[in-house]
Amino acid sequence: MGRRTAYLHIGLPRSGGAFLDSALAEHAEALQAAGLRHPAMSAEQMFRAAIEIRRDHKAWGYERREVEGSWAEICRRARKSKGDVVLSQELLAACTPPQIDLLLDALHGFDIQLVVTARDPGTQLVAAWAGSVEAGRSVSFSRFCQRVMDPAREHDRAERFWAGEDLSTVLGRWTAAVGGPQRVHVIAVPPDSGDAREAIWSALGEIAGFDATRLPLALDTSSGPNPTTIAVLRQVNRAVDGRLPGRAHRVVVRRYLSEGSVADVPAPTLPADLHATLLALGERWRKDLADGGYDVHGDTADLLPAAPDPTAAQPDDVPAEERLTAATDVLANVLVEVARLREHNQALEGRNTKLEKKRKKLKSRLANA
Repeated sequence: MGRRTAYLHIGLPRSGGAFLDSALAEHAEALQAAGLRHPAMSAEQMFRAAIEIRRDHKAWGYERREVEGSWAEICRRARKSKGDVVLSQELLAACTPPQIDLLLDALHGFDIQLVVTARDPGTQLVAAWAGSVEAGRSVSFSRFCQRVMDPAREHDRAERFWAGEDLSTVLGRWTAAVGGPQRVHVIAVPPDSGDAREAIWSALGEIAGFDATRLPLALDTSSGPNPTTIAVLRQVNRAVDGRLPGRAHRVVVRRYLSEGSVADVPAPTLPADLHATLLALGERWRKDLADGGYDVHGDTADLLPAAPDPTAAQPDDVPAEERLTAATDVLANVLVEVARLREHNQALEGRNTKLEKKRKKLKSRLANA
């Protein structure tokens, strides 16, 4: 019997493949029928496994005990199952060499096939800034770019960004660990968000051997980062001032600000003064892919940032009126939710009161008996 294969998608972070871990979990039964197992019980379990391997659980608001053993449990399920397995978590791209070794050791016995998704570096930059704001920071886009694009990379934010976002660096760390470029599959993600998910899902099907057309993706209801949402959230983060724990902050932000709270607003536009630098980076990525012998899916021309629109508003330039409208909409939704939770809480308190009365009666009867 030949060695089994583990198809491992590692990101890049915010390259459009974040939906994969949920999609794989949703279609686990259908994939199993095709001889492909998804050993993670849920996207949450795979997320915990990733932050366990990365040892940054504290930054995500988790205790060590909450993530301990997550990756070992997933790999145990992978070994117990039959057939090939497929896994996805885009935080894994930034793993250090020791972390990569730790992760792969637990998959000993499997033939590793690495899957990497990548978008143009300009889109990656904007998405990473939006992600930092969603995580609780209030930094402006201009300040974020100053820190990240500094050639000296003196700010720790620059080191963290490029560890996971520089395609060439990520491929350099992972390729040797998995046994060479013939085991690495790179998906160049198209710029249009509507096409990106389908393109990634289809390419993964080609790589892992399942018919993606028979496994439709759930409707994408998220609007993605937009200047108005992020501008409002930056102000909210300053006002919250760290009073919300990290996990609670992300849940609330995802529910009220990241998922469609502001519709029909275009994504932030990249400033013109960054275009030449990021264009050169995209060209380098294309050359490294062409020279490296990787299995490439999609058009690598999509890795080049589009020319900036001089008439488009910049990420930091959001009129106060737009911010006020967005904040008012979000506040209205929050108030409705607070009222709903208040009613639910009152109903639970009433039920608990009745149960307490019954408990006292039963206790009295038992004592008399």
